[in-house]
Formats: sequence, structure tokens, C-alpha cells
Amino acid sequence: MKSSDIIHALHKTGLYGILDRCRDYAAFTRASMLQSFSQYGEDLFLRDYFGDRKGYYIDIGGNHPFSLSNTYLLYRMGWSGLVVEPIQRLCAKHRRYRPRDIQVNAAVGDMGGDLTFYEMIPSCLSTCDPEEVEYALSVRSAKLLRKYSVPVVTVADLYHTHLAPRTISLLSIDTEGHDMAVLRGNNWDAIRPEIVICEANDESMKAEVSGYLAKYGYDCCNILGCNLIFMIR
Repeated sequence: MKSSDIIHALHKTGLYGILDRCRDYAAFTRASMLQSFSQYGEDLFLRDYFGDRKGYYIDIGGNHPFSLSNTYLLYRMGWSGLVVEPIQRLCAKHRRYRPRDIQVNAAVGDMGGDLTFYEMIPSCLSTCDPEEVEYALSVRSAKLLRKYSVPVVTVADLYHTHLAPRTISLLSIDTEGHDMAVLRGNNWDAIRPEIVICEANDESMKAEVSGYLAKYGYDCCNILGCNLIFMIR
């Protein structure tokens, strides 16, 4: 039986919702014990960097509201912002667990329109990049749950629609190979966060992201796992 068929059957019996909440509870308990909700301690770096300051973030590819999240610890510290997540059920989770945030159910790129979105198992490997899908399937033992069209918006449009004129302190991007398109969709004259976090899984991507952000006054100040952390000069 396909994974999608199993999930559909669980939904019909009502068991999926119960199992899903149990997984959420387990993930929250585990992260709380570690005092970090991100994958490689990115949120601890952000906590130490910002200290007692409160601010606003834009979280692109939010996925789960607190599991492997770069922004949930900040949310618990009184921050809020905008979270963009293409998977509808995960976007609904954000609305449930993080009501101060603005949630947008879409993908983000360098221009508006539509893109094919590949929803994967695990969901954190979902992407709009077909090359990343092929890599995930062949190397990471991931499974393709389904693919469908999603609306695409830019960071600049998101900011002006939902957050302007607030000052953005953090831009966190985790889109599995689509990060450069997200960066190109920002208006760096109007939106200049202090910290930018991007995922880069190989040296060529690290060089491309670093070179691009350097043009706008950002230097890489830390590397945690596959995530590059940039600070404005």
C-alpha cells in the first residue's frame, strides 16, 4: 500500500489526528528538554545574539511550528512574524500553536505565479526543486507523498502586504534547494534583516548564497550543520 493510501485511511478512521497530536507532544517534550527547537542549535545562537530584544521575523518554509524550527524559541520569547508554508496541514498547525504569527499557505520565489510542489515524507524534505526531489529519493530514503501546484509569492510582496512598515530582524529560509530564488525575491533596499539564515547542502550552493548576500552587505558569521548564518555589516 502506498504511503498516501495509508494516510488517507488513517484520516477516514480519525486515527491520523490522534497520532499526529501524539507526535507533536513527543516532539515538543523532546525539544523542551534540550531547550532548543531547531536542528543544529540555530535558535540558541539567535537567542544569544538578540538577548532580551524582541523583534519580527520572516520564516520561509516554516514546516512544523516547533519541530526543527529556527523561530519557535524566539516566539516563546515574545517575538512574532510571518511564516510561509506550502503544506496546508502544517500551515494549520502554525495557526493552532502560534496564533500571534501571520501564516501564509504558499511557496516563495523570485516572482509570483505557480510552481509544482513536491510533498515528501518526511515533510521537512518537501520542495519546489525537482532536482532536490530526485536527490532525496535516491540518497535520503525519502518518499514522495504527492505533487501539486501551489501559488508563489515573493518576500518583498509578503512584507509589503503583511508586515510593513515593521523592521525585520530575522529572515530564515529553509526550502530544500530553492533558497536562492527566495533571496532574489527580496527587496534588499527596503528589507534588511540583521540576520539571514539559509540552507546550503553543498559547497557550490554555499559559495552562491555567500556571494549573493555579500553584494548586499552580509557576511557569513557562523555555520551550523547545513545552515549558513549571515550578519549585516
